[in-house]
Amino acid sequence: LISACVECPMASSRMMSARASPPLGRLHGAKPALVSRPGRVAPPVRASAAQRGRGSTDDYVVTLVNISVTPGNEEGFVAHSVDNATNSVEEPDNRRFDVLQDLDDPSKFALLEVYSTSEGNDAHRDLPHSKAWREGVKDWMAEKRTWSVYKPVYPWAGLWGTAAASRRAKDGVQQPVQAAFLTLDKDGATAGAKAAAEDTKQITHVHVTCKPGTEDEFIEACLANAASSVLEPDNLRFDVLRHRDEPNKFMLVEVYATSEGPVAHKATPHYNEWRTTVEPFMQEPRRARKFRAVFPTDPAAWKMTLNDN
Repeated sequence: LISACVECPMASSRMMSARASPPLGRLHGAKPALVSRPGRVAPPVRASAAQRGRGSTDDYVVTLVNISVTPGNEEGFVAHSVDNATNSVEEPDNRRFDVLQDLDDPSKFALLEVYSTSEGNDAHRDLPHSKAWREGVKDWMAEKRTWSVYKPVYPWAGLWGTAAASRRAKDGVQQPVQAAFLTLDKDGATAGAKAAAEDTKQITHVHVTCKPGTEDEFIEACLANAASSVLEPDNLRFDVLRHRDEPNKFMLVEVYATSEGPVAHKATPHYNEWRTTVEPFMQEPRRARKFRAVFPTDPAAWKMTLNDN
């Protein structure tokens, strides 16, 4: 299933913006992509091993957990979830552990958990902080938790770096994020609470269902759009994920530093080309869900960076 996502042509030059190709080439050490000229059609550009980074995302497990909390228990749920997340990002195979609160309904949350191996994903559930989280929040569930499992289409394996992974690589020296997140100031407020109150990030999950048979074309268009979108000044992330069990379903994770970012994004040539291209592939209208970041809050913790595996 996922090999088709990783090995498919990144995009035809019709879809690639001239702005996106050179920076991506410089970032990954790859040769610049061919750019279309009037009267000439460049061949499709395949994602090279250098562009995909070392390793592969074949073994990655991305889990989206949807949670409804009984009203009045949101603050307690946040406290337990932040503690769980700050420990989870220190696990060797963890790539991300986002805790998000729905902007339209504050009693609803989403966890986006990314592991580079299925073993790491499975091991997480048996760790003390994961068990403590489940025990701590179990009485606050308004309904049974639901989850969906995805595989990454973009970023490629070499672009799932995180601040926690960088810390782990520095001679084993740990600088846990909870030290910054939970530090009390003289008024007794946590740094994390202040960051959340002042947070300007725009986080959107876009759920897409394609007509069966159009998935490869949809992926091609998304790769071109995502590769250009991550170069926008206000962009922090632009992930493209494919549902593991229903391959015509996708989720786009779009994160911008400020509210101006999504507005500027929708005015770009690559977004408008993507929108026009994928419209015939839609089986139903796209669904967007907007969140605030509970964890992590620091924009630097969201930004797509390089990693070794």
